[in-house]
Amino acid sequence: MQYSSMLSDVIKIADQASEKVMHIYQSDFKVSYKADDSPITAADTAAHDIIVRGLRIINRDIPVLSEEGKDNAWEERKHWRRFWLVDPIDGTRDFTQRTGEFTVNIALIEDGEPIMGVVIAPALKEAFWGLVGEGAYKRDRTGKVHRVQVAQPRM
Repeated sequence: MQYSSMLSDVIKIADQASEKVMHIYQSDFKVSYKADDSPITAADTAAHDIIVRGLRIINRDIPVLSEEGKDNAWEERKHWRRFWLVDPIDGTRDFTQRTGEFTVNIALIEDGEPIMGVVIAPALKEAFWGLVGEGAYKRDRTGKVHRVQVAQPRM
């Protein structure tokens, strides 16, 4: 499967979800709590819906495992060779406290390894993405894209 052609679509999906998240962030939203006592807002569910709908357009055959989605039993998931791993808003507590420290996350997992990842920090107006074999990138708040490189450890 050609993942590099999917990456720009996944970035667009994450951007769309981030726009919706920021619209809700700037409103007078309500906070509810899940069974585990973690917070959830309309932004979590709206971002989930946008992301799942977009990923299904890209490829209906790749299942989606999302924090806000249905609970797929391990008996089903253990047979998934490839799946999307989604956290519509990582840092909902920070979202509810309006710290700006939250992200929209989408990853493609294949054979237990991350192949592609997109992380957007909507309030900071920054985005990061990477694809195995093609490197990692950052889009700064001005919209400029930079290749991200890590320093080689000293031996």
